[in-house]
Amino acid sequence: MTRKLISFRICVGLVFAFITVFAQAETNDDRSEALFQEGYTLYQQQYSPNAFEKFKQAAQLGHVEAAYYAGNILRRNHTYITEEAEQFYRQAAEGGDVYAMLRLARKGNYCGTLRNCDYDREEWLERALDSVLPKAEAGDLDAMKDAYSVYRVSGDKGEAWGWIQRAAEGGHAFSQYWLAILLEEQDMGFYWTEASRRADILKWLKTSAEQGFPKAMLKLALEYKEDGRFDEANEWVDLLGQTDYFEALFNYGLILLQGPEGMFQYPEARPVEGLAVLLALHRETGDQSVKYSIDRHLNDLDSDTVTKARARSEELLVDTPILHYLPKFGI
Repeated sequence: MTRKLISFRICVGLVFAFITVFAQAETNDDRSEALFQEGYTLYQQQYSPNAFEKFKQAAQLGHVEAAYYAGNILRRNHTYITEEAEQFYRQAAEGGDVYAMLRLARKGNYCGTLRNCDYDREEWLERALDSVLPKAEAGDLDAMKDAYSVYRVSGDKGEAWGWIQRAAEGGHAFSQYWLAILLEEQDMGFYWTEASRRADILKWLKTSAEQGFPKAMLKLALEYKEDGRFDEANEWVDLLGQTDYFEALFNYGLILLQGPEGMFQYPEARPVEGLAVLLALHRETGDQSVKYSIDRHLNDLDSDTVTKARARSEELLVDTPILHYLPKFGI
């Protein structure tokens, strides 16, 4: 066999080996992403044990965000970072997940059994900041929101406040909602009067709600209701039923059932639609508070209404993952 032929066969073998490895990596990436999406749906539906298994499998295939959520479920179940949770967080952090870095950077009883939890705290804070700051300064709105989280964990409230403002002003829907929460619940920012603070709270909630962020939509409807602005509140109520957010759908169903007699003074009771939403929501989530509300209203409804509502409920929320949580947020 000539030297040229041997060299050719070696080259061909290397090419095939490279193609095989590349194809395997691509298959693993596809599989890990599919597992992550399955896990995330279960996580949003509050089926944490089932979600954890999906995230764990995806993490074993190298999925960074899945490793973060696997660690987060373990931490939440134990209320502190276990050694297994630490391993998942470190995998995610090494892969560039900012919120995993921030979990490892936190002080206090969050550490739990993690013996050296403070050992590399400053290093993880530095890495988190190095990861987000260049992108935030370049105008990336998600990175601005992440910069808020990093500075908040580091204890620099001034810088944190500045970044969440910039993200909100840039049009980031979650940041607009969160800015309103900070103004209301933590008295961030300076205002001469409470009326002007209140005006800004409503402004940012509305800006976020107009982008379709469901938590802002529900919060805005509730705030308008508290102010006695029922017409404006009910404009947003009508949109709550079009979301996939648990609290929005739950409130929507109740408001339609209660009609003018309820706290929102909704113009007319729509018992078929209201009960149908609650029945569908219970079917999809199994939530006991929804079941309690259904049972409480059944005695006040005639059999024809209940029959129509049950039939209507079969068409609602089919294959719709019901969301319970905020976007990933490291505070």
